[in-house]
Amino acid sequence: MPPTRITEAKGILAARLREIRSEASLTGRTLASEAGWHYSKVSKIEHAAQMPNENDIRTWCKVCDAEEYVVDLIAAVRNIDSMYTEWRRLETTGLRHVQESFQPLYHDTQQFRVFQHSAVPGLLQTPGYARAHLRAIIDFRGIPDDLDAAVAARLAHQEVLESGGKRFMFIIGEQALRTPVCDAEGMAAQLDRLAQITTNMPQLSFGVIPARARAAIMPPENFWIYDDNQVRVDTIPGQFRIKTPTDVALYEKAFTKLAEAAVYGQAARDLITATSGGLQGT
Repeated sequence: MPPTRITEAKGILAARLREIRSEASLTGRTLASEAGWHYSKVSKIEHAAQMPNENDIRTWCKVCDAEEYVVDLIAAVRNIDSMYTEWRRLETTGLRHVQESFQPLYHDTQQFRVFQHSAVPGLLQTPGYARAHLRAIIDFRGIPDDLDAAVAARLAHQEVLESGGKRFMFIIGEQALRTPVCDAEGMAAQLDRLAQITTNMPQLSFGVIPARARAAIMPPENFWIYDDNQVRVDTIPGQFRIKTPTDVALYEKAFTKLAEAAVYGQAARDLITATSGGLQGT
C-alpha cells in the first residue's frame, strides 16, 4: 500500500482534474475522445486509479480550455512522483548514503530556510552532537552501524556554509537548546557553537523562538525550504519533497511567521547563555 499522504495527494490531484473537466462542461467520454484516449482513461485518472503524466496534464487542460492550471498540476504530478523517499531504501548500507544523498541539493541551492523545533539542524551541529544524534537514529531503526562515516558525511555538508553567494536562515525552537541530545559537555559545546554563529557569519541568520512566544503558526513538522521551489519535510518513516508552487508558498508564509516570532543577535545569545548556565549547574 502507498503511504497515506501519497494516497491523499493522488486523491487531491484526481479531484482537481475532475473539477476542471466539470467546469468545462465536458463528459469523461467527450474529454477522452478529444484527447485521443481510450474512453476509460479519464475515469481511471479521476478515481486516482491511474496517475497522469505531464503530457496527460497538458492535454487535459488544453481540451478543457484551462491551460492556466498546467504549471501547478504538473508540479503536483512531479511532487507525487518524488515527494516520498523511504529511509529504509537509503539505509540498507547505513546512514552515510542518506547524508551523501543531500549533497547535490545543498550544492545547487542558493537560499536555505530551515525550521526545526527541538533539534539543532545538521548544518550547525558540532561533531559530538552529530554523533549522538546519528547514533540515536541507528539504534532506533536497527540499521547497519556506519556511525563514523555518517558523522563525517554530515559534517562535510557544513562546507556549504562558506560557499560564496549562498544565504542561510535558521529558526529553531528554544526547546532545541534544551533537548539533551548528548551529554552535558557535548551540549555545552553545541550551545557555544550556536552563540558564535550569531556574531560572525554575515551570510547566516539565526533565530530562536522563545518558549513563551506566541507564533502565528507552530507547524508540527520540521522543514527545509530550498530556494523557492522545493520543501523537505522529515517524518519518522520517510522524507517528503514538496514541489507544488502553492504548497511551497504556504511553507514560505509559515517560515515568515516563525521568523517574526524569533529573537536574534543579543536576545538569542541571552537564551543560549541562560541554557548553557543551566547545564553547568547540573
